[in-house]
Amino acid sequence: MFGREKNSNGTSGLQGLYRAFGFSKGYNFFLWFTFAGALLGFTLARLMYLNIRGVFCGPGSGLSRAAPGECYHYENFDRYAIGIRLHLFTILPACLLVVLQFTPKIRHKALLFHRIAGYLTILLALVANAGALMIARKAFGGTVATQALVGTLAIGTTVGLALAYYNIKRLQIDQHRAWMLRTWFYFTSIITLRIIMIAAANILSSPGAGAYFSVQPCAKLLSVLSSSSPDSSARLTTLYPSCTSPSAVAPVRVNMSGSVLEVMAALNESFGMSGWVALVLHAVGVEVYLHLTPGEARRLRRVSYERQVGAGFRRPGRAGLVAGHEDVHEGSLVGGEQVEMGKKSGRGGEEA
Repeated sequence: MFGREKNSNGTSGLQGLYRAFGFSKGYNFFLWFTFAGALLGFTLARLMYLNIRGVFCGPGSGLSRAAPGECYHYENFDRYAIGIRLHLFTILPACLLVVLQFTPKIRHKALLFHRIAGYLTILLALVANAGALMIARKAFGGTVATQALVGTLAIGTTVGLALAYYNIKRLQIDQHRAWMLRTWFYFTSIITLRIIMIAAANILSSPGAGAYFSVQPCAKLLSVLSSSSPDSSARLTTLYPSCTSPSAVAPVRVNMSGSVLEVMAALNESFGMSGWVALVLHAVGVEVYLHLTPGEARRLRRVSYERQVGAGFRRPGRAGLVAGHEDVHEGSLVGGEQVEMGKKSGRGGEEA
């Protein structure tokens, strides 16, 4: 008897927790907490990077600084200095807003804020993409794999934002939700990228993997050495005899346990590959997420139909990019469920 009461109290407490955020189902809250929580934590940990000179490119090394060698181009070339600022100054605020955008309670209680924040998020994300494209040629070595990754991410997220915007303007809320989720799953692949990159860099550095090398500009190598060695020029030519001129290049061994130059080479060599693996994982993961929440999609499709009818759309239920669905009207079937327009479908966008 007491065990049941205790269990009932525990269940009520859990329900109170997720309902406080606007969720009606516990598993939706768990998914939101996992993914939105990871994004929030990652973003908050990097807000310090908004101080480019003092922190991101400041003296010293470690997790609170940019990767070795990254700031050489950001500090010496206007294009990359502008690009990194455009990217960081827009993507970090956009990520904070997105966490709020995917919180049902805010969508219910602050609809005007949700709409304004939505437009602002799209604008910030597009500017962030422009900044990323500006620095792609030099970011983490600027390998072909890295440039292709940045270009693919920029195109994929821009198209996703455009489709999400189009669908919400057409009151197709279910498709707006789907495309916003896809877009931000693509964006957040950068978090998974970091985890894979560290693992990959250590694997490439292991004795059993053989010797890997990364070709680096001598000017960049000199810049990294200058921060830790008083006689950096002489040391550079000793380590890499080909660096007789700043315009020359040198092969640097990949080694996470070696010098700062070798750590830089390890991170540069593994960045692009890690990004592609992370992007594939997130692209598959978001489709799994959407597959796990079909009830929400059906509910929002009914809400979309009602709003499109109220707005006088000629083809309600199919005003947005909805392919392969029957027109939604009273008495029809949507996803195997009977639609009765006399019943209230609730508010749009209840769950993430």
